[in-house]
Amino acid sequence: MNLFEYLKGVYEAWIDYPKREGTVITNKYRIQRFLGIGSYGLTYICLDVDSGQEVVLKQAKPSKGTVGRDLLYREIDVLGWLRHPSIQKCLASFEYKEQLYMVTEHVKGQTVEDLIFERGVVFSEKEVLSFVRKLMEILNYVHEQGFVHLDIRIPNVILDGDQIHLIDFGLACRFGEPIRTELGSDDEATLSRTVEAPNDLYAVGHFILFMLYSGYDSCTSEVEINSGWEDELTVTPMTKHMLRKLLQIDPPYMNTQQFMRDLDHWLNR
Repeated sequence: MNLFEYLKGVYEAWIDYPKREGTVITNKYRIQRFLGIGSYGLTYICLDVDSGQEVVLKQAKPSKGTVGRDLLYREIDVLGWLRHPSIQKCLASFEYKEQLYMVTEHVKGQTVEDLIFERGVVFSEKEVLSFVRKLMEILNYVHEQGFVHLDIRIPNVILDGDQIHLIDFGLACRFGEPIRTELGSDDEATLSRTVEAPNDLYAVGHFILFMLYSGYDSCTSEVEINSGWEDELTVTPMTKHMLRKLLQIDPPYMNTQQFMRDLDHWLNR
């Protein structure tokens, strides 16, 4: 690493340093805790001092400049189009001290990531596919509105009782838009030149694998060192068929309805 890259890293770490608990934004939102930092934004749990309600405050990452602001503006626009009980509402957006912010509902519950890695929850094959069937209802709605989520991962799906929520639309695009190469090199972002349904379905395939691997015990499994999921996971032929299509090993599903039909066939057998 040269001196310029080092100094750039120091500057970005300084300019993106999270605001402290108790900080009040626009005399209305008091920061209660810092949730995390992503590629393009910082997220906080705040108290709306007017309503007394907890909300989520997302700030465009200062070091990303125009790109960070443009992506947050896009997310504000996307959430403005979506009206679904499993998708958090955008409550407000504003600029404060030359920084862009978005306020959304606070979705309580636990992410699938937390369930697997912190609580040690193990999902059976049927539980995984039943869960994903509910998730597909949300994703199908998103696609029907003309958007592709592009960031379906276990940290972005929350379970609250029997309710599933899909969050973080920061990378969402309209169908047919060019893939934005500056967003990184995630596998699903390189599958096509424009944004289409298979981009999300590819991510759903990996989502399913994460849930299935929650019950995998490498100590009791006799497999090759370089083996893949097809050797390591014990699943029904239909599940393997669906995964191969989702992951585009076989000719892929072209829309959510095709996959949902196969899911229904498995669950109703």
